[in-house]
Amino acid sequence: MAARGTRNLDAGEEKIEDEELVAQLRAKSRRINRRALVTAAVITLVALAFPSYH
Repeated sequence: MAARGTRNLDAGEEKIEDEELVAQLRAKSRRINRRALVTAAVITLVALAFPSYH
């Protein structure tokens, strides 16, 4: 939603008029996505480094 410049509140999705707020939310969403990608990569590497033999 940050990429579209909207937010979802109790009344539903609404457009954010404040461009500075939109920029801040986009930056925050990029940080969150980057952290998720790094976390997933680390978990994948650990799983590959220590395979389970059943």
